[in-house]
Amino acid sequence: MSTLTVSTIQSSGGGGVNIVKGFSRRPPLHRGPLFTKTAATTISVAADCSLNGFYYASATAVTMGTHTNNTDMAIWQHPTTGALVSDASYTTAPAGATGGSIVGGYHYIPSGRPTAFNSGSPTSTAEILEYSLWDLTWRPVCPDPRGMTCVDGRFWCDLYLCGSTSYATTAFSAVPSSKIGLTIADNSSPALIPSFYGGNGSTAYTLVSGNNPGSWYNFAEVAHSFGKRYMHSWEFQAAAFGAPEAGSRGSDPGTVIWERQSKWGLAQATGTLYVWAIERVGIWTSGSNTNTGGRGTELADAPRTLVLGGYWGDGANSGSRLADWSFVPSNAAGYVGARFAAEHLISG
Repeated sequence: MSTLTVSTIQSSGGGGVNIVKGFSRRPPLHRGPLFTKTAATTISVAADCSLNGFYYASATAVTMGTHTNNTDMAIWQHPTTGALVSDASYTTAPAGATGGSIVGGYHYIPSGRPTAFNSGSPTSTAEILEYSLWDLTWRPVCPDPRGMTCVDGRFWCDLYLCGSTSYATTAFSAVPSSKIGLTIADNSSPALIPSFYGGNGSTAYTLVSGNNPGSWYNFAEVAHSFGKRYMHSWEFQAAAFGAPEAGSRGSDPGTVIWERQSKWGLAQATGTLYVWAIERVGIWTSGSNTNTGGRGTELADAPRTLVLGGYWGDGANSGSRLADWSFVPSNAAGYVGARFAAEHLISG
């Protein structure tokens, strides 16, 4: 093991915090984020880790900010003491970390998250969603980790359905792809065109040359703008585990709300809106699909794109393993939305 030369700076709590310039290191054999949930509303950083240049010899508590349900919290680090403070702001450092930077974050949720199959054993109090904890060494690959959960340490996915005002701009987007309270993006309330594809933050997708506003093609562009992608069906099956099975909500919710949760914290996971999957299939003999928005022709007799989870009118068909292959990629409907995923990054 290599030896590190460090200087010791006294933290505000009186304990020694070593600073190692420009270095982050995970403890040997450590699995999971560097931040650990120690109670429903408290977290600490792992012992024997380096984070953003500071070495924490022992587990160190984070000073907790004020929590509000369904809210993303940033973890700020003081630039000279290494003290850690959580706050709802991702732009202004809180007291106790003035002049510092963000080194992690998490999502705070209401009670009612199931911990077993088919809404089983729901939580009784509001809590930090432990699967949403991220840091500089454990996070989704996309620039903006807000509103995401890590499914069994394998991949990250959005907690909430994409909103009609979701728009990627800077590293921390003006309106992320996953946020409570947004109007759900679908064919009736189309998503905004990303800036990469000519959008300006207010212009939404429309019907173009047979390609519907809420099509697989268009939502794929939105996902790309956030550095994300669609889920594979096997990933969705895992992420939606714990959500209500073999049942649907019965009406269009219209907005992103906390209901029909999964073990991993996905809201409206099943029986609410279909979500596009990454899988597609097409066999060609002589057919074609020209409804691509004027961007070329798909040579396939019947190209099909998978949708998952079920919508509000699917009744007992809805669930974590529902799969519907009846859509072509240019199709859309007011009951088809999107939920995005990202790869998992472990560094240090």
